[in-house]
Amino acid sequence: MSVETVDKTKELNKLVEICHANIKNSREVATYLIKERGISVAEVKKYKLGFFPQNINMLTKHVNKTILEEEKIIDFFGGSKFATTHGVIFPIHDEYGNAVGISGRTLLDNNQRSLLSLAKYKGSSFKKSRILYGLNHSRGHILKARNCYVVEGNIDFITLSRHGLKNSVAICGTAFSKHHFIKLSRYTDKITFILDRDDGGIKSMERIYSRYSNKGIKLRFMLIPKGYKDADEYFAVEGHDKESFLKDLETYIPNWS
Repeated sequence: MSVETVDKTKELNKLVEICHANIKNSREVATYLIKERGISVAEVKKYKLGFFPQNINMLTKHVNKTILEEEKIIDFFGGSKFATTHGVIFPIHDEYGNAVGISGRTLLDNNQRSLLSLAKYKGSSFKKSRILYGLNHSRGHILKARNCYVVEGNIDFITLSRHGLKNSVAICGTAFSKHHFIKLSRYTDKITFILDRDDGGIKSMERIYSRYSNKGIKLRFMLIPKGYKDADEYFAVEGHDKESFLKDLETYIPNWS
């Protein structure tokens, strides 16, 4: 591993720790994660969720400014969308637990985002096609279960893990790449896709089926139970648990596309 790679990893790990420690300075972010999304304090700590610092000058005293610029976390003028609009931070790690970037979520509502033309999530410059969110926590469980559940969102991953489905990962969107496929094939010979029950999720499962169904890995495609968009919505209902979720999932047979 080159010195440059070691330095980048070290600096990004420091950024993750700073954002995680900074969550105590935002009641709004803590309320969103814990009260609105049902994430426990223990999970906030486990996944090192955080709040991006508002003082960029102070941040660059602790994290290398050049690295922050190269990773598109701050711009060359010293500003950051993570500081202004996407302050809820989900650290992104590789399968070995090394920080490779951050994903920020905005707390603006849909109308506000539409007016400002903002996406709900913003990522640093890590390559989403090479990263599976949560794999650093789940790879041992995937090996043991000989199956991996693939969901879209990072909160869906956290929710599944909380309810005993620890052999899960998230692709942070709908795009499942050849790098994702190869990476998971090192740990399992069966992959179960439970993407969002919407047009984007269903079309993605059809693309995955057409590209990877004859590659030596058993693929299963499941639909979230009717009335719910994703796993997080399903488990938000009192009385829903792992057993009911697996029972209520619908087998989906994708069309060739």
